[in-house]
Amino acid sequence: MAKTSQCLVLQIFIGLIAIIPLFFGLNGIIRGPSMLATGYNYPISVDSHFRYLSGLPVAMGILLLRNLPTIDRDASDLHRVSLLIFIGGLGRLWGLVTVSFEVSTMVTTLVELLLFPFLCLWQHQVQKNSVRSRTK
Repeated sequence: MAKTSQCLVLQIFIGLIAIIPLFFGLNGIIRGPSMLATGYNYPISVDSHFRYLSGLPVAMGILLLRNLPTIDRDASDLHRVSLLIFIGGLGRLWGLVTVSFEVSTMVTTLVELLLFPFLCLWQHQVQKNSVRSRTK
């Protein structure tokens, strides 16, 4: 059964999005907190924690890529990653409200809070269309 063009576009879009957490996560694992600010001697506990947390985006990217072949039938990995990113976006929003407002951080926060729920809705529509076409 040939996949619909809508499914293919969704797969490409999610595949491209998956590159972002893979890149930044691997960058954080390799470079540590110096990827954010150089010239500062971070304590080993900060460095270790930063590198550990950098592994989480790598795992999210892997889950997104793993879900691509079956995105028209199953979105469990997409839903898990979306929940993690949404909760992270809420944390970032809390920081914007309580610490300091910064436009670039606000843009990132909006992407986290709006893009992934939109992707879940889009996937649901693709899955609904796929089920319809399989039952014909």
